[in-house]
Amino acid sequence: MPWADKYAPKSLKEVEGNPSALDAVSKWADGWKPGRKPLLLVGTPGSGKTATALALALESDWELLEMNASDKRNKISIERIAGLASVSTTLSGKKRLILIDEVDGFFRADYGGSSALLKVLREAQNPVILTANEYYTQSLASIRKECDKVEFKKVHYATIKKVLARIAKAEGIDASEEALLRIAKSVGGDLKSAINDFQAAAQGRNKLDEKDVSVVGARDRKENIFNAMRTIFKSTDIKEAKRAFDSVDEDYDMFMKWVDENVPREYEKPEDMHAAFKALSRADIFQARIMRRQNWSLLKFVIFMMTAGIAAAKTETYHSFTPYQFPTVIRNLSQSKAKRAIRNSIAGKIGRVIHASKKEVITEHLPFLEALFADKETAAELAMAFDLDAKELQYFGITEAKAKKIEEQSRELREKEIKAHMTSTEKQKSLAHFS
Repeated sequence: MPWADKYAPKSLKEVEGNPSALDAVSKWADGWKPGRKPLLLVGTPGSGKTATALALALESDWELLEMNASDKRNKISIERIAGLASVSTTLSGKKRLILIDEVDGFFRADYGGSSALLKVLREAQNPVILTANEYYTQSLASIRKECDKVEFKKVHYATIKKVLARIAKAEGIDASEEALLRIAKSVGGDLKSAINDFQAAAQGRNKLDEKDVSVVGARDRKENIFNAMRTIFKSTDIKEAKRAFDSVDEDYDMFMKWVDENVPREYEKPEDMHAAFKALSRADIFQARIMRRQNWSLLKFVIFMMTAGIAAAKTETYHSFTPYQFPTVIRNLSQSKAKRAIRNSIAGKIGRVIHASKKEVITEHLPFLEALFADKETAAELAMAFDLDAKELQYFGITEAKAKKIEEQSRELREKEIKAHMTSTEKQKSLAHFS
């Protein structure tokens, strides 16, 4: 029996790590009543999400109805759960905990039943808990607003070491501190993997030293994205290429960006590159339709075109080594985050004055304003009109020194305008009094 199952926590108090998350789950369960939002437990693999849900069911004496990654997630299966979830109690009078594990993986392939799942979340008469590795993945947009989020962080290696020591004692294994520490530090906060590694290393031994766990090293907790790229670009087998997506823990949108970045690096022939980008463009069209219509049944076409479509685009296999790269668009977005924040601030100020949306200002007005800001006098008047500061003025290519000077000039213009307005008001009052 796997030790991860044998020593699984039987109550929330026995779950190691994430005390604040456990407290939130406990409060949710204590005050649960029909109509309360489901919980979405979010965190890296091995952080204790599923263990927490299972322990809660045992502790609360709730009947458990679990759907995990190995289950068939189609409309019929989800509707079966929906039917059971809609019943307020079981035959024994107990509540029923509905656990849907790895819900982010639910939308990563063509499982179907997404509308049925939303129906469960909105109408369940029993407590519902979902788990996911990533919260802000695009595919969970419709799920997020239906659930309350509880975040689970990676388990600290000291806590993992303590758990391993307890298991070692229970199993009668004399494990050295160094051996336990090495395993605990090698798993990147994944407690379940640490227990599995410990069991594998201790198999057939009653004593464990550091040399016995020397094969345990730091490792990537998910299938290497570079291997997936290699499978798609080098393979001629469509099924194998499609499986490459299922082998990695990546959102489909990010996966598409990886493929888009590396097509020109892999395909040398213009006709192959053209066919590959044609497949990607079709995937992008289906992706847009999914977002516009919230019709997730179209996701199968996105996945097919960005995997099998890319693999089938080449006229021959390229055997040379290709150094695949992280998507440039993501790197550029990260680097330009501050600049985009300033741009959005400017667009907001201008939009309030001219009664336009930020999007309209950015696409239609900012390019025109950049030309106007080249004139010093006009720049000061515009800065006054839109209440732009020196940092925002630099967005238009103005140097820091000039931007500060323009800001000062705009302030002076504003003061003059205020004084002129006050003088005009006083004159009007005097004329009114005279008449």
